[in-house]
This record gives sequence, C-alpha cells and structure tokens, in this order.
Amino acid sequence: MNNCLQPQKSLLTLAIISALTLSPLAMAQTTTANGFINGSSLTTKFISDTRIRSRNDNAGFDSYGRLNYSAYNAIVDLNSGYYNNFIGVDVAGYLAGDIYNNSIQNNNGQYLSNEISFSHNQDWGAGNGPHFKFYTAAIKFKYHDLFSGKVGLIQSIGNGTVGNVSSFVPGSYRGLELNAHIGSGKLTYFWADKYTAPWLLSENDYVGWANTQWNYLHSLGYENTVGDFSYNLGIGQAMDVRYSDTTRSVNPTSYKLYTRYQLNPNTQLAADFYGVNDKVKYNGLGYMTGLSLHINHGQWGWLSQLRYANSNNDTEIVPRTIYTYAMNNGNWSQFWDALSDWNQSGEVSMYNRLSFNAGNGWNYYMGVGYGSGMNSNKVGYSSEAAVNGTVGYTLQQGTLKGSVVQLHSTWLTRDEIKSATVGRDETDVRLQVIVPYSVF
Repeated sequence: MNNCLQPQKSLLTLAIISALTLSPLAMAQTTTANGFINGSSLTTKFISDTRIRSRNDNAGFDSYGRLNYSAYNAIVDLNSGYYNNFIGVDVAGYLAGDIYNNSIQNNNGQYLSNEISFSHNQDWGAGNGPHFKFYTAAIKFKYHDLFSGKVGLIQSIGNGTVGNVSSFVPGSYRGLELNAHIGSGKLTYFWADKYTAPWLLSENDYVGWANTQWNYLHSLGYENTVGDFSYNLGIGQAMDVRYSDTTRSVNPTSYKLYTRYQLNPNTQLAADFYGVNDKVKYNGLGYMTGLSLHINHGQWGWLSQLRYANSNNDTEIVPRTIYTYAMNNGNWSQFWDALSDWNQSGEVSMYNRLSFNAGNGWNYYMGVGYGSGMNSNKVGYSSEAAVNGTVGYTLQQGTLKGSVVQLHSTWLTRDEIKSATVGRDETDVRLQVIVPYSVF
C-alpha cells in the first residue's frame, strides 16, 4: 500500500491554505466574517486510560495478564464557521503515547497493541511515540438547509452502512460525504479510497493478516423521523477487496436497517439489522440482527438487548463492509462493553443493564450478558457470560465542567470444550479520566 501520511499532509495543507485565504476576505466583508470567524470553535480534550486485562483461568497461558498500561490522548479540534454561509474548514489532531506499559511483549520486545497509543501494526508496538497525528483535515460546505458536505480526511456521520472505528478519537477516511436534506429526512452519500485506524500512523501499518487491499468504499443512506417513529436505511459496497489469505478479489455489499419507536416519553423500542454479502468471508450473506428496549423511570434506567448472528459458513460476524478489523467500520447500534463481541455464527445473546443517575454528577450501572448457540466445535466454547459495571463522576461546574472520571470492570467466562481455548475467561479493570476544555 502507499503511505497515507503524504495525502494527510497534502489535505492538511489545503485546509490551512483555505483558512488563511478565506480569513482576509472575511475580514474585508463584515457579514461573512461573522459567519466564518464568529462561528469558529477551538476545543481540547485530554484523556488517560489505565487498564489491566487478564485471561484468568490459566496463569501459564501465553496471554495471561496481557494488557497492563496507562496511555493518553491529547486532542485539539478547530472548526471554522462558514464563509459567506457556504464554505469552511475543520482541522483536528492528537498526541498519543504511553505513561507506562507492562503488557506482554513479542519476541522483538514490542508491547501488545492497546489501541490508545500508536502501534507499529494491528498487533504489536504499543507506546510507539509520542506522535502527533491529524485525523481530520477537511473542507466543508453547505447551501442553505438543503445541501451539505465535506471532503478531505473525514469521519462518517453514520447515515448508511459506513461508520467510524473509534478509540477515544475516530479513524480517518480519505474521501467525501454529501448530504441532501429532503423534508424531515436526510439522504447521505459517502465515498472513500483510504482509511487509517486511530492507533495507526500509516496504512502501511496494516501488515500480515490485516494487509487487505481495496479500491474504494461507498455507501448510500437515508434517515427520517415521522412522529414517534425513526428509521435509517443503507446500502454500501467495497470494490476490488483482496484479503491477505486469498488472491481472489471480491466486491462485498452491505445492508443496513435500523428502526426506533418512542412508545412513550420513558420507553423506547428499537430493531437493528446489518448484513454483508461477502463470497470470500461468509460464502454469501452474514448478518447480525437485534432488538432493544430502553426504559427510564426517574433517575433509574433499564436496557435489555437481544442479538442473533448468522453466516453460511459459521464464520463470526462483523458489522462492516470490509471484513478486516479496523480497516473500516459499520454502524451497528448495540455496544455492551463486555469484552466479547457476542458475534459467533448461530449465537443468540442477551444483555440487561440497570443504571442510576444520582443527579449530583455520580452515575452507576451494572450489566449481565449471556450467549449460546454457536458452533462449539469450531469456536472452542459452547456459551459465554459476562458481568460488568461502571462507577463514574462528571464535574458539574467550573472551568473544567464536563470532566469525567470513571471506573469500569468486566468479568467474562466461557464454557470451553477443548484445551486450545483454555484461558478464554477474562477480567478487565479500566480507569478513565476525560478532561474537555473549550478555548472559544
């Protein structure tokens, strides 16, 4: 693959030149200056993530105690207003590195990737840095309330089948997004020919199993709300995809359907379907489908979600157009933060969560998940279960209002049926500090 740093630099240069060019013009025209300059914002965010993740039922297993680190992201985000109510610039980047790292290492002394600091590849090299990376460098435009778009290093708004791979910052597509506002609905076309995950500096870092070649990825989506009913429809395709384990190219097609109904002010029902027709990875259609119930009662909240995954060849399902991890992403709505992806073919899983917002900045939740029905002879276990919980505090006032400190923990166990999967039980403890600050 070609190195993607050069396109990033070129797009960033174009964005900066646009800002410098537009600014004098805006200053000469007070009306447009009010839009371009007064509509601008500069925000920062500092994040630290401290984590210990262990596979805990066999201390002799190679990955026992595999993640043990503290890493940080320092983010700067500049968004202009619109010059002449038409064109503007967005530029954002971040510095990332490790505070300490005692995770497992490979034979070259590289730490296991923690997906917070930069890595040499998808598997190893965490702590590479600190380095600074621009993740957004885009020119944006709009025409009244009818049309909007952006081009450059961008992120998808998620209308359609293309979403973002996110750590604490999103990854970067090189492409464009166009939005047409039709009544209460929005039609979105997204196109990209390059992508870099947030913990990788270059697309050259996709090596080994992750070295997937593709020409371009695009998607068409439509979303609308009619009364208490909302829906999102999407179709997408990636062209000339060649995975690392085959010389055959394929054009996988993705499909998205999401619906949500507000039963009353406190109760919400939702259904989600994401499928991909990939002849190489799924031998046809692979899909995930799910149902969600969300109830609020005063300071209490209840979430129940049911999920089913299926493929023709018992391959685990990933809701994204290109199968390779962190090469792109879809926009599946359910996230349980419970270590497993709960996505084995044939698996039926359910997650229930009880949450409480104390109203003084403190919030809590506890969840329980269970899944079974997968092909145990292929995946090595016949069921899985998890318990997780979070305690968090959000600063309510002052200069650093909105800052968050939260402690999250998960215990995951699997009913292993063969020695090859011993060690799949896991324990995860994670402390996160998030400090946002708005400069203007």
